[in-house]
Amino acid sequence: MGDVVYVDAPAVGKAVQAGKAFGTVESVKSVSDLFAPVSGSVTAVNGKLADAPELVNKDPYGDGWMVMVKLSDPKELDGLMDARAYQALVESH
Repeated sequence: MGDVVYVDAPAVGKAVQAGKAFGTVESVKSVSDLFAPVSGSVTAVNGKLADAPELVNKDPYGDGWMVMVKLSDPKELDGLMDARAYQALVESH
C-alpha cells in the first residue's frame, strides 16, 4: 500500500462486525477499507494517528495501533492468524 498518510477510524462506542469495513486508510497511492477481524465495540482510538499516521508503517505492533475493541464473541479469535502465520501468508503471495 505504501506510506500511510491518513487513517479514518470509528469513534469510541461504535459497533464493528467481523469481516465488515469499519474505517479507511489512505496512502500516497490509494485508499483502502479497514476490515474488522472481530465483532464488538470500539473502546479506544489511537489519537496519535491524527498527527502521525505514518506510525502505522513505522510501528504497527506498538504506537501504530488503530483501535481497541471489546469482543462480543471471544470465539471469533479462534479463526484468526498469529503474526507468524500472517507473515507466511504474505510471503507466499
